[in-house]
Amino acid sequence: MDAFNSSRRIAWVCTGVEVYGIRQAVLNLAGGLKARGWKPKLITLAHGPFADECDELGFENITIGLEPPPKLSGGMLERARTGMELLGYRKKAVKEITRALGREKPDAIHFLMPNLVPVAGLLAKTLRRPCFWEMPNYVGDGYPMDANKRALRWMCAHYGIQPLSNSAFTASTLGRGKVSPIVFHLGVDEDRFDPDRVIPFTRAEIGIDDNAIVLGVFARICPSKGQQIVLDAMLRVQKELGSNSELHLALLGGPTAGPDALRLTEMAERAGLPHRLHMLGQVPDPERYYSIVDVAINARVDPEPFGLSVVEAMMMRTPALVHASGGPAETVTDSKTGWHVLAPTAEAFAQGIGRAIDDRARWAEMGRAARADALERFSLESMTGRYERIVSRRLAA
Repeated sequence: MDAFNSSRRIAWVCTGVEVYGIRQAVLNLAGGLKARGWKPKLITLAHGPFADECDELGFENITIGLEPPPKLSGGMLERARTGMELLGYRKKAVKEITRALGREKPDAIHFLMPNLVPVAGLLAKTLRRPCFWEMPNYVGDGYPMDANKRALRWMCAHYGIQPLSNSAFTASTLGRGKVSPIVFHLGVDEDRFDPDRVIPFTRAEIGIDDNAIVLGVFARICPSKGQQIVLDAMLRVQKELGSNSELHLALLGGPTAGPDALRLTEMAERAGLPHRLHMLGQVPDPERYYSIVDVAINARVDPEPFGLSVVEAMMMRTPALVHASGGPAETVTDSKTGWHVLAPTAEAFAQGIGRAIDDRARWAEMGRAARADALERFSLESMTGRYERIVSRRLAA
């Protein structure tokens, strides 16, 4: 390990209440760098489950104890008011962070949430340190004359923030400016998501026959993730297949109670197939469930910025059927490591499921190709190596 890797300190500025993919993105990269000898310091602005988890995992963590930063949402007037609140919030946050750091100054600042752009930018300028924004989502088009994109590009240039986009698609949504995003694909732990090491669940434990075809969606249950579309598509395909094949849908993610989950249950019941829907909830060990799934599905309705669960499936030798709008079009190679669906509709996904079933004899081959591709492009090792090179070049400059 060289002197560069063993001496660098990167300060992650977090809200403290990160969940799902953003939470995992922080832990993956910070954990990967820590394993290489770096010294990541997590600065969580608010008390919350994520801050507690960072402490439990042994990360060096400072919790400031503020409220989470306000989120830009609602109509134009509401967003304008929130923007003014952020200006006041950032000054207080930077003051408290600087006080907590004392004389210990990190080599660089790193953050993800877009509402932290003014906070992390001012902190980097105050400490005279480079700043990296790992963009977790695409920049939306809901502002007149792209005012949000113009503001973000201006802050990146003004504060010296280098955006790192999780896909070429995400990079394109920021627009052109003085600072261009660097495409920085995410990675997953290739050892944790190793089908030869995982102790898998069996289908018998879930109540599924070994000869059934099982589709799996690994995402929180909500309309934007497309579970209802996938269930509708599966029921259509099952009707066409008749008794020739038995299709099941496994949903890994919560909540399993509430209106969205109830709608799914009612759909399966109306079709007379309630036993074909398995809502397994949010689990701490998703890698153990890929053994019951033949085809992983990402059906996010709007463009998926990256799709971490898609790469996890690839690592587990599971071919993926994806709505190829955004990042999944870059991660999944159509007909080689999975299949593309060009519209977020039940009709389109039914056709995609049909394609996948037609390729049943190639599932093992496609799964091997998927893991090989994931190891080369989306492993934790390759991601941390890319990050080291990016930071090294920036600090050298």
